[in-house]
Amino acid sequence: MKMQRIRRQITGLALLSCLAPVLGMSTAHAQTDWPKRTIKVVVPYPAGGSADAMGRMVANKLGKALKASVVVENVPGGATVPGALAVLREPADGHTLFMASDGTLNINRWLLKDVRYDGDKDFTPVTVLNSYPHWLIVNPQGPYKSLDDLVKAMRANPGKVSISVNTIGGAAHLALDNWRRQNGLNFEIVPYRGSPPAVTDLIGGHTDAHMDVVGSSIAHARSGRVLPVAVLQGTPVKEFPKAVTQDPKDSKALVVQSNLSVVMRTGTPQAVLDKIYAVLQAGVKEEDFANTLSLLSLDPVLLEPAKAKTFLLQETQRYGVLLEKSGLEKQ
Repeated sequence: MKMQRIRRQITGLALLSCLAPVLGMSTAHAQTDWPKRTIKVVVPYPAGGSADAMGRMVANKLGKALKASVVVENVPGGATVPGALAVLREPADGHTLFMASDGTLNINRWLLKDVRYDGDKDFTPVTVLNSYPHWLIVNPQGPYKSLDDLVKAMRANPGKVSISVNTIGGAAHLALDNWRRQNGLNFEIVPYRGSPPAVTDLIGGHTDAHMDVVGSSIAHARSGRVLPVAVLQGTPVKEFPKAVTQDPKDSKALVVQSNLSVVMRTGTPQAVLDKIYAVLQAGVKEEDFANTLSLLSLDPVLLEPAKAKTFLLQETQRYGVLLEKSGLEKQ
């Protein structure tokens, strides 16, 4: 009886050994049996902006690499909340990507009363795709020609200098408020709804300076209608070398750190996340992708998924501290 049991065990092991390659092939097939249908890239902004341009570039690279149909869907408005919720209504099967900003993933939870999603838990990053360089621009016909000029005016006439930002509680607003607090300055922060009206008012002389994403106002800088006086990061904008840079390690420097990430609904298979990351990592080196980044004055980041996750969790905490210190009430 004992010998029969041993023989049965040996036979079972032999059978498993024969099946192992087949099982392995089935698992591999399950991991690579994607995409099964059209892939959708959701952009929570109107068509025509930099996030939309990057979303279309992501769609282009995925479509070519995977030989699949990839479309872009714009779901603008509502502080990007409608776009986020649209993604979360889709299954976590790897067929819906989301172009997510700091506001979507890290700020909304602290700023909005009714967010209805958790940026850290409900989304898993493929990568932090690019950063958004910011700068401080002035009217070249106005009295200020440098950041030092603005600071001197703030100290000489507290409360009289005005600097506009694109939105309440955004990365620029929070960085500007923190700089004001760290340096003991007194000036007015004027929030707008987007860059175009803010730049129009700057050119019209209604504000003294505007804090903007470089790509949003670089056309005005090229035409001479605005003058960049400071680039709010450690690296310069090549076209405007006279605009002073800021040291990110200096707590009193005027620095903005803002990013665009590619994320998917949590639960998406890791093999899919890794495949998309590999496509984007290769795609960013291609001429059309590099040219788009350059045209929009965006800096590529391309953090791998695990590092992107760690970074974005840290950003959520950083923004929480900034918003608490700012005193802004939830909207």
